[in-house]
Amino acid sequence: MTIRVYATPDDYNEVAEEPVEDTTLIAKRLRSASVEVEKLTRRASYTTDEDGFPTDETISDAFTEATCAIVEHWQDTDDPRGVDAASGAVSILSVSLGTTSSGKSGLTERDKLAQRIGDKAIDILTNAGLIGSAVAHS
Repeated sequence: MTIRVYATPDDYNEVAEEPVEDTTLIAKRLRSASVEVEKLTRRASYTTDEDGFPTDETISDAFTEATCAIVEHWQDTDDPRGVDAASGAVSILSVSLGTTSSGKSGLTERDKLAQRIGDKAIDILTNAGLIGSAVAHS
């Protein structure tokens, strides 16, 4: 199975607040971010070409922008695999960070998603009608 990649390093550098020179690393992250975009839009309805890419320019642009937004979030958080976002509480002696003592983080599924991929990508896909309000506002 071929993974569809929705943005190039040039796309990223065009939209990112801080363009990067290491295009090899960005290309790898764009590939991973494209998987995230596909996962989020799995139930969306849109027309594709024979390779599975959206044919509507607005939808295609949303895929590209969201993919870049995810990578930009990963660049900002230095957490491209979501390890920190998924790790939960951190305890040092008697101090606990990131959750309550009951072990629950108190975060909604949407909040957890935003920690992993960023708000901007969620907003882009929601505004394009590719993900529903249940994801965007849970």
